[in-house]
Amino acid sequence: MILSYRVDRLLAESRFHDCLVFAAEELLATHQEIPKEVRYLSDLQKWLLSQATLALHFEHRLDPARPPISPTNLLRFLAGTPIASRNTVLAFLNEMRHYGLVEQIACADRRQRMFRARPYTEDLIRRWYGTHLEALDRIDTAGRAARLRNDPDLIVYAQTRMARLMLSSSGWCHPPSSVGLFTRAESGSNVLHELAARAPWHLPAGRVWIGPVSASGVAARYRISQSHTARILAAARGAGLIGWEFPGNRGNCWVSSDFVIDYRSWQALKFSAVSEAFSQAVARAG
Repeated sequence: MILSYRVDRLLAESRFHDCLVFAAEELLATHQEIPKEVRYLSDLQKWLLSQATLALHFEHRLDPARPPISPTNLLRFLAGTPIASRNTVLAFLNEMRHYGLVEQIACADRRQRMFRARPYTEDLIRRWYGTHLEALDRIDTAGRAARLRNDPDLIVYAQTRMARLMLSSSGWCHPPSSVGLFTRAESGSNVLHELAARAPWHLPAGRVWIGPVSASGVAARYRISQSHTARILAAARGAGLIGWEFPGNRGNCWVSSDFVIDYRSWQALKFSAVSEAFSQAVARAG
């Protein structure tokens, strides 16, 4: 049986630190490898739109009577959440089509535009999900990632269930202000992972020293604008989340313990949903 984890159990488990560090390193490495593709996960709104779009696609695969991807259907999927307006949804799907992540499908009503995810896009979400399963395996060596590799179609139900869990989680969609400062910014999640994952599991009170951090170094690693990165770091510094030994952001960097705790609590919501959805997918597959 594949275990699932409640948020409180994850936060009480010291090996959750290994899980978080592994996931952060893998996600950041993926950004360096395929920056164009992962820009669709570069802020929380795009992350949620991407997951909802793929969930629509997979639900239609599970049951062709369910609606496929379309602007109207995506808005219905997001009903009850303040995630995106109709114009945002239209722009998002147009961009996904432009970059070849979805393709238009035939529809009897030519006024409607229906889409499906391309196989490459399915591979991308399977890779993302597999990274999180491998991170969870750092806790209990349950072999989740190997199970997905051996049965790739598990992603169809697992991602759908996970997406619905995440969309119903107000704590995930509305993260703490310390986390939201990063997730609202384009590519801010990369900076967030890099800073928070450097902290040790056992946190001292107040400041946690994490070594050198510079806007130029972060920008170069993730191929984002140095000025944009500097603005994110400046906003975090102004909020008291980070600081440096010396003026001008020189010397070693520190992050606040409260900021790291907020990050871990927010990430635990995601990992709990990933574990629960995958456990249900495995049970459903028999």
